[in-house]
Amino acid sequence: MLAKVILLKKSWKTVASAANYVVDDLKKTPEQPEPGHDAVGDAVHYLAREGVLEAASFNMEGLNPTDPDDRRQIIKLMDGTARSWAARSKASPKTNPFYHVVLSWKEGEQPTMDQATAAAAKAFKAVGMANNQAFFAIHRDKDHHHHLHIIANRVHPDHLILTGPPRYDFLVLDKTCREIELEQGWQHDNGPHVVIDGQIKRLSHALRRQLGLETDKSLAPYAPAVKARMGEVKAGLPSLAGWLKNKVAPELLATQTWQAFHNACAARGLSVVKVKSGLIFETAMLDKTTQTKASAVHYALSLGRLQSRFGEYQPPSIAMAPATSANEPRPGSTYNDYVARIACGTDPDSQEYPGRTGQGDQRDQARLDRASARTALFAQYTSEKYTAKDSRKAARLKLRGLHQTEKSDLLKQLAAAKAETVATLQNQYGSQIARLLWAAQRTAAMEDLADRQRQERLALTRANAMEWLPWLERQADLGNEAAIAALRGLRYRAQRNKNKQKAGIEGEDLSPTKLPISPENGITGFAKPPSHFDIRTAQLRITPEHSIEYLDARGQVRLTDSGPRIHLAQENDQQAMQAGLLLASQKYGGEVFITGSLAFREWAAKEALRMGIKVRNPELVFLTVEKHAINDMNLEI
Repeated sequence: MLAKVILLKKSWKTVASAANYVVDDLKKTPEQPEPGHDAVGDAVHYLAREGVLEAASFNMEGLNPTDPDDRRQIIKLMDGTARSWAARSKASPKTNPFYHVVLSWKEGEQPTMDQATAAAAKAFKAVGMANNQAFFAIHRDKDHHHHLHIIANRVHPDHLILTGPPRYDFLVLDKTCREIELEQGWQHDNGPHVVIDGQIKRLSHALRRQLGLETDKSLAPYAPAVKARMGEVKAGLPSLAGWLKNKVAPELLATQTWQAFHNACAARGLSVVKVKSGLIFETAMLDKTTQTKASAVHYALSLGRLQSRFGEYQPPSIAMAPATSANEPRPGSTYNDYVARIACGTDPDSQEYPGRTGQGDQRDQARLDRASARTALFAQYTSEKYTAKDSRKAARLKLRGLHQTEKSDLLKQLAAAKAETVATLQNQYGSQIARLLWAAQRTAAMEDLADRQRQERLALTRANAMEWLPWLERQADLGNEAAIAALRGLRYRAQRNKNKQKAGIEGEDLSPTKLPISPENGITGFAKPPSHFDIRTAQLRITPEHSIEYLDARGQVRLTDSGPRIHLAQENDQQAMQAGLLLASQKYGGEVFITGSLAFREWAAKEALRMGIKVRNPELVFLTVEKHAINDMNLEI
């Protein structure tokens, strides 16, 4: 197990945002919204978890965070305690009274609810908050990474004082993780504390490296920061940190002086900004400037390590200040150029298909047409992105005016109805209860309006989002074939590594999908025998992700065609495998890549070769040799 403390902003108003993130479902469908949630409008296709069903609270009378009413009560209790502490403080506090910790298990480990509860309780106790208000939720949205989020109130509910955490809380939590591993039988993760002969001991970095329990960070680059990775997921384009790490870092690491370092940066369209905490790389990205920390790109690019190599920091020389032909970026070498190539699918790193499959003039022309369509699509995107600011601002102002009018009208309606409603309630319950019930009704009406308006603001934000991914989704919903192809490519890239372990067939899909679907949801002109499954007898269903599902007579999905990939629902389904190979042969030019277990790859490759389909997997080339050898033997006989 590993523990990570999530730093919260010093300024705080409520714990609601943290609570809603930890417990709420971030991917609600429009047909099933829940009160207080922000899911409205069309289904959101951002990569997000499927929802949280397992959560619990501590020291709050058993309230369940997964229940919307209970969650609102939890927020009120924790906020009330925090505000009472703030009111008692002599000075306005500048610290966040809430504490956020993540406990994560190693790949393949799936804790039960009881085990997660015990782990959370032990972590609370370790950091001195055993009697404080807290809640947690388990996230199981990643097959390889089950983890739980814990939100605790640092303020003691009775004494109204801060009770934690200790100064070196990360060390305390790391030791607690080793204790939980021993108690619950999990694998031991790497950290400052290790388990040796059943005993927990704290070892130095050097000793852990000698024992093979830690990687020397100076020999390996850092992964992009969390915000950079989240930006890639949200926008569908590579982050600046990712581009620097993969493309530019080797050039910067090869420099020997500060001026050579600045020259290498200038050649890539980068400017170096020195701040108190270190160095920042800054460059243009379409219509705005983006930046990232140098230390987030590579361990050796931190200010301290560069100064140990080059001496005290030196800014770029005066000669470099004005742009000259000597230090202007090379064509195609900047981050902006790289993003454009990725979006247009012309960069080898785009990898929107496993490789070039199929030969011939028609496929060569299809590649040119595809590149032309994607280039035009990206040009349309950049044009709309530059001009969208004014329209977004006008839409926000219009919606704000509408909301103000609605609120004013509701207040007038409530004022007009107050006398009659209170009189009716007073006849039934008395004057005191009548006033309380009226206050509850008025509050409920105002909250309903606030929830609806909040959802409308979020819907407007999503409808006008100008990141590449949401813009593509809107274009795909309008039927733009180039956008549909680009969207399929993005989803293929996002799932590429995971799909390698799943049974499927991949290739370069260049032609737009044309669906010969009849009103009966089948392929036109073919009968549908109930027993056999193939492409001609399948029922077809189009998914919101612009994929096509092939269903058998019982309504079960056997194949899913997502463009660059055809996925088998079951690895041992021979009929689906044969149907998928036939479909792939037509889509990918008679050549395919096969994914899945080694047994499946060999089985499918033999079937593909029998059907005359070329297999491009390098590890399966021996099957082709074997087939030719058998054919030669047959000829000799």
